[in-house]
Amino acid sequence: MNQSNFRASNVFDFSPDVEFLQILARGSLKQNLPKAVRLWVILRSLYGDAADPVKVELGNKFTYNDWCSQFFTELEHHKSDTIPHKHDSKCSCAKTMTDWLFEPILGSNDDEWKKSFLQLYPVTTQQLNNLLNFGIISQKKGSEKQEKIRLLAKTRKNFQYDFQTLVSMGWLQSEKVKSNPAHNKFKTQYIKVDSFPAILMSVSEEVVDNQGIENIIQNDLADFFNEFSQKINHEQRFFLELEYIVHHQFSENLNIWRQKLKNIWHSQPIPPIKITYVSASNFQNHQDEGEDYIIYPVCIYYSQRAPYLFAYGQTPKDSSSIKVNWYGYRLDRIKNIEELEWSLVNSPNFSQKICESKTPQTLEKIRSETWGFNLARPQDILLIRFDRYYHNLYIQGTEREKLFKQISYKQAQSLINNSEIKLEQKQQLLGSLKSRSTSDIYCRVSYRQDYNTIMRLRSWGPKVEVFLPWELRETMAKDIQQAWKFYHG
Repeated sequence: MNQSNFRASNVFDFSPDVEFLQILARGSLKQNLPKAVRLWVILRSLYGDAADPVKVELGNKFTYNDWCSQFFTELEHHKSDTIPHKHDSKCSCAKTMTDWLFEPILGSNDDEWKKSFLQLYPVTTQQLNNLLNFGIISQKKGSEKQEKIRLLAKTRKNFQYDFQTLVSMGWLQSEKVKSNPAHNKFKTQYIKVDSFPAILMSVSEEVVDNQGIENIIQNDLADFFNEFSQKINHEQRFFLELEYIVHHQFSENLNIWRQKLKNIWHSQPIPPIKITYVSASNFQNHQDEGEDYIIYPVCIYYSQRAPYLFAYGQTPKDSSSIKVNWYGYRLDRIKNIEELEWSLVNSPNFSQKICESKTPQTLEKIRSETWGFNLARPQDILLIRFDRYYHNLYIQGTEREKLFKQISYKQAQSLINNSEIKLEQKQQLLGSLKSRSTSDIYCRVSYRQDYNTIMRLRSWGPKVEVFLPWELRETMAKDIQQAWKFYHG
């Protein structure tokens, strides 16, 4: 887009590239792509070049019906508050969103547009196709049989909202005029502007500012930042409360580590580092000297109420039977970071080649497949029982469903029978299983035990019961018994 010509020009000849559509969407295209493309089409019809087939002949002032009668082939189908059926293949309402986006005149190149979108939004190709074909990211049941959405098959009220959006953005002005001098009824009249709004620079900068959120927050929460990062009528309308336990006395060190890690990740190749670390799992406090670990830094996660440096390399004692593994080092517990040379640390299980295969994507894949953040711990199978009502509230229909895979009663029996525990322990578990309500829900979870998984299981209280692993079941039982003694001893 030519930003220098944007303000002065009164001919709308912009292609529907991702950057420009984000300006029209005033937020995330994952939520507002159909509307953004619709606004782009309307602007073409109002301000397009004379050679643009979408351009309609209207005066400086016009009503919705004036525009509608010029833009669509049959006004009667577009005057009401019902979605028009496909009445004419030549009518603009018959075209799909992809017809408009990738048309030969002002449209974008199909492959380039999709590539640009995927660079900004971390969605799958299937999700992008869903968005383009059906207007939503999520896969609908039977969507393969569903017709693609017709972009402009909208009600009169929908278009009135669209025109009002263009007014609020400065592309149009509006005024109320009497529809009939004899009656006190008014209609909205739109007025074309002499020059386009000076929004390209400011809004595109805002888009760039918010774009990083999409890369950091891998779910729909990012859309709230896009929609509400700026004040609305001088009021902030979105707030985020995060539990953050790092004491402010460590802020200076955190700033140093952030900058140092940023510089390290700019290096090619990324070097190994030696950190001095005080490990809480080894009962070390901030004032202790700590111990040195040689690691390959991969990324920073905010999790468990603090930022962690996730790395591959040496791990604190007793955290794993494997000396070289993934581990999350809490940033405020790092006392020193020193860059090293690969020639000084290369070993069969910690070489430059091995470490360079450890990427943030590798880590995210591992994390997405298991419950629990302590990647130094071995993966295990968790068998748990939920009260049905509780499961419906907190598991079913949430992102947890991906990890908490519901299984049948017989499958739960098989997991117990096939587990590597003593015969009397199996018999005890099978007896407990048999005595539970037949309406209960059983879930199988791939997990790595850490303090947070145990905290979560504790917080669910009597609504959940751990069957496997046996050791975790025993831990839960002992903790509950100890807590009971405190209150009833």
